[in-house]
Amino acid sequence: MKLTIDQIPCDLDPSQRIALDYDAQDLADVRSGNKGHALRLRLPATRTNDRIFGFAAEPYTGQRFNAAQHTAVLSDGEAKLLQGSVRLLSAAYDSDPEGYLIEIRSGTSEWARQAAAEMFNTLGISFSGRLTPTMIRQTWTNNTPVKFFPVCRDEYTPELSSVELIPVERFLSVDDYHPFISAATVVQTLFSEAGYTLESDFLNGEFFRSLYLSGAYSSRDTNALRNHMDFLARRTTTAATTANSDGRVYANPYKSINSVGNFVETVNPNDQNDLGETLTDVFSNNHCFTVEDGEIVFRPMTSVTVAFEYHIRYITDHRILDRNRLKGIDSFYLGDGTEVQGALANRYADRRNSTKPAFQYRAIVFNHTEGNSYRLTCTVNGTAGHAIGEFDSRSALVTTPSGSTVTAPVLLCKAAGSTTYTTYTGDWALYDGYIGETGQTEVEMTVRTNPVTVTPTSPKTFSTIYFYGAEPGMKFSLSRQCTLRPDFTGAPGLNTPISFEDVARHRVRKWVVLDALRHLFNLRFYTDEETRTVYVEPADDFYRLGQTFDWSSRIDRSQPILLGDAAQDAERVRIYKYREADGAVTRLNATLEEPFGQWRLVNDSAAAIDRERNLANPFFSPTVSETECYADAPSALVLRVGDRDAPDTTDRNSFTPRIVRYCGMQPLPAGERWGYPSTGDSYPLAAFHRNDPDNGFTLCFEDRDGQQGLHRFYDTQAEQEKLCQHLTLHLRLEPCDIERLFQIQRLAPCIASTFLFRIGGEEIRCTLRRIEGYDPSAASTRCTFTRLPNG
Repeated sequence: MKLTIDQIPCDLDPSQRIALDYDAQDLADVRSGNKGHALRLRLPATRTNDRIFGFAAEPYTGQRFNAAQHTAVLSDGEAKLLQGSVRLLSAAYDSDPEGYLIEIRSGTSEWARQAAAEMFNTLGISFSGRLTPTMIRQTWTNNTPVKFFPVCRDEYTPELSSVELIPVERFLSVDDYHPFISAATVVQTLFSEAGYTLESDFLNGEFFRSLYLSGAYSSRDTNALRNHMDFLARRTTTAATTANSDGRVYANPYKSINSVGNFVETVNPNDQNDLGETLTDVFSNNHCFTVEDGEIVFRPMTSVTVAFEYHIRYITDHRILDRNRLKGIDSFYLGDGTEVQGALANRYADRRNSTKPAFQYRAIVFNHTEGNSYRLTCTVNGTAGHAIGEFDSRSALVTTPSGSTVTAPVLLCKAAGSTTYTTYTGDWALYDGYIGETGQTEVEMTVRTNPVTVTPTSPKTFSTIYFYGAEPGMKFSLSRQCTLRPDFTGAPGLNTPISFEDVARHRVRKWVVLDALRHLFNLRFYTDEETRTVYVEPADDFYRLGQTFDWSSRIDRSQPILLGDAAQDAERVRIYKYREADGAVTRLNATLEEPFGQWRLVNDSAAAIDRERNLANPFFSPTVSETECYADAPSALVLRVGDRDAPDTTDRNSFTPRIVRYCGMQPLPAGERWGYPSTGDSYPLAAFHRNDPDNGFTLCFEDRDGQQGLHRFYDTQAEQEKLCQHLTLHLRLEPCDIERLFQIQRLAPCIASTFLFRIGGEEIRCTLRRIEGYDPSAASTRCTFTRLPNG
């Protein structure tokens, strides 16, 4: 045996015995690399050792061994058995024997130490930009580690529009998208910034690289600020005006025309609106929000950084522009650089493929040219070419004839100066007859602005607000349902500069996220400090990194061979699940026999421990996705987050962490359009569970809707614990065998290998579970293996 400290050989006591242990359960503990294993040795007081420890046994020595970091290596011949940090525990002075008691701590890793000490948002992931519609849209298709996926806040069903029998047109804002962070990038960065190389087929595979975990914005305690300066302001009236020659309408009390006055009008809970309803929910703490000289003003008691949340609702005249868009007020400027450019979606259904007999329709030719004439024909009872209308304007009402079937409408066009009709090749549509070329649309949107600093001497005013996008003279009315309130959380708003640190403010340390991923996929972690390599795989795959080796000849037959049921270390019932659910999942669970995301494992062996154990994920919650969230794209599957019945729903960005799988851009059915900020025919699909016969998947632990759950990563382990045995025997192991065991390889036995033993005429295949007190001077070492289900 040889011991070196900082590469200097030490003197060992020949009678000193060592005991080296290994426990495979440490592979499933991400914190084991921070704790390590301790070996204590007593070294004699020799001239060599005295110099190494700085004569620590002398009371007045000026040196302190523990003032610096030291590394110890314990070897036998050429085989390195143990390496780690060393500390001096005591030095015996004027005693028999004199000497030094040291502790060598091995199995520790710098990545594990950093993961245990540092907060999650300190990861060195490269991401920065401004929170703008363009940036959000670009993240869906580029290789950025942070993507913004649409989320639907858990709210009660939106009310119908007051001007149409469809839901209010709801513009999506940046608050309707939430940052999600690449799980693969998180893991890769955690190891690489500590100086380690990650080896993992699973973590580098397509499935894991499609996983994203929800980010988090700053969420500080705002109670004190809210108690002193919070307010909620409303309108008392619905104000109407018309757009000016530029298509604009102002919310400015100092403009007499083309203006609706102040955006909101009161914080007095005794005021009534124009329907006679008392506005009991409005308030202004310490009168920080007031009306000064006719203008609404927020004047805080002290300097404060604050954003403002505008709930905007209005009715605008519109004209059908094309099959996708309406022309009307669709954009607005809220001051301080906050500008929202939206688009009014054309949500009217084109009936060309579903015409009915004796029904009135409106034909609209989107790119009509003055002087052109049109003839609309259809197929009646199988006979084509039946004319149902002629017109020379952009739109016209037509009525289909009676008959058993009326199909295949065709628009013919006679160009100005021509005498013949030809099939029209431009774009046109056929709408229900009650739909006019012009009409009204009701719009709502909630926008949170970029935080700004406001002081008592430099208050925030709201008179630069205007709405635009209309044609001159179009009518506009601002609803009494508009509200304005401050947001003191410090979370980013529209156009705020953001970085990874801003979108990853989970109040957890790095190891918690790593442990949550370990829990989902039954991961095993092994660090080879010699090569600075971390091996990470699900349990089944980890034990495929090595080959099968026959160690029958290593058995010390003079020692007993013990077999015991593996079930005696397992609970009778284990429940694998996620952490607490939110509103949508809670309501869903009330309709299910088994909770969403939960797998109940029953071990019916009589040897099992008679108790139930809940194995909840330490970080992630399950997530329900729903359709019908957005009127323009009702088939889109969107993550629903939050809890509409929670006592405090003011912080809309705060919800429990989630993990989802990103499926890329998903095409929408014909007639559906995704809203702000892309207004395209596809949307970014991210889901926790997707019930789809062709492309479905689930991150539930249980099987659901025909999709295999994450229990697949635990099935082999569960079968071992239920049906298999632990095999305990003594093996004759050389120091070189021990050294090679901890070098992941296929050419020699290692901790990731399968071991074969021939006992009693049978072959037993198993994996290494435990080494107990290896001592090179001993004849053999007690080891425990676990049989494989097929072994």
